[in-house]
Amino acid sequence: MNRLVELIYWIKIFLSPFLTLVAMGWVVYVYDQHFLWISLLLVITGTILGVFWAERVRRRTGTAQYMAKIYHTDDIASYDESMRQENQEATKE
Repeated sequence: MNRLVELIYWIKIFLSPFLTLVAMGWVVYVYDQHFLWISLLLVITGTILGVFWAERVRRRTGTAQYMAKIYHTDDIASYDESMRQENQEATKE
């Protein structure tokens, strides 16, 4: 199961630069079809960058740990913290 999660997160990390450069390549191709070679170069660059970045993350921290840092939100207080604040405010009044 852990390998499946790691694979899913690896693909998510890979897709970020890949899709960005594929979109840029598509825009270049739509603008002028004579620039097909630039579009292909952008797609190849996106593939290389995506693989490099995903592998670097996997080797350093692990993809699950990396994505956990990204998905972590500090602005949501826990239930205990919010209840403690409400109690403090109620006692002040």
